[in-house]
Amino acid sequence: MSPSLRQLEYLVAVADTGGLTAAADSCHVSQSAVSLAIASLERTLGVQLILRGPGRTTALTDAGRQVVGEARAVLTSVAELGTTARDYGQDLAGRLSFGCYTPLAPLHVPAALATFRTQHPEVDVTFVEGTLPDLQHLLLEGRCDLAVLYRQDLVPGIAVDQLYDQPPSVLLPPDHSLARRKTVSLRALADEPFVLLDVPPSERYFRDVFASVGLPMPVAHRTTSFELARALVARGLGYTLSVQRPPLELSVEGTPFAVRPLRERVPTTPVVLARAEGARLTRRAETFRTFCREFFGSTA
Repeated sequence: MSPSLRQLEYLVAVADTGGLTAAADSCHVSQSAVSLAIASLERTLGVQLILRGPGRTTALTDAGRQVVGEARAVLTSVAELGTTARDYGQDLAGRLSFGCYTPLAPLHVPAALATFRTQHPEVDVTFVEGTLPDLQHLLLEGRCDLAVLYRQDLVPGIAVDQLYDQPPSVLLPPDHSLARRKTVSLRALADEPFVLLDVPPSERYFRDVFASVGLPMPVAHRTTSFELARALVARGLGYTLSVQRPPLELSVEGTPFAVRPLRERVPTTPVVLARAEGARLTRRAETFRTFCREFFGSTA
């Protein structure tokens, strides 16, 4: 026997809700119906998919996580059949979910989202922010179609299209002695406090940048907020490095700072559009993929 769509739907509901009872509520069926369907699916596949815990909670086994990802893809493909038939020869329609690495999101998500919606108003676009591991997990589970992130720490099963690549710049207080120079040497800042944007894996990347010019990384302040890092610099509390160049050289407080290119050649970390390798993208996702390659290439 082959798995039924209903069994796959119930399994995905269990994964999303964390329990048989909650899954039954979301699917508007009895708890016993979900339990029997999962048990039947396990017998069909010959593997245990969920572990029953106390308080009617559940956890996915390794096999369960793999099957859930494939189940999402199957259910999406089935749902896409009707949408494709209805939309053939017409404007795109339906739901599209994309993710973005948290530090990149403020600079990229609003413009990309607004521009794409203008071109394809019938597409319901949602987005999620997250770390690189979180976003890749969502892609592999089928809970996210595409994600904008750095090409770092990619796990097996993730394919990427490079969007752009640029070296980091130095952000300095406006009255810094080096702020008027066209380029700034990292070695000239060796004894000054460094503000680290600490969203994994950024620390390792910036350590590689410092190591490439033979320097340790003198961290004085750590923050997970891009805006806070810029505000600390603007207040004269240190300098920082940023792969992204803000269009306005002002902190969230309205205090100016200076952005200058690095003089040294240092490692870069390309921005890419990631997807689950081998997954069948919907027509909407393929259109968004093409849009991102053109949009980010022109605005980098």
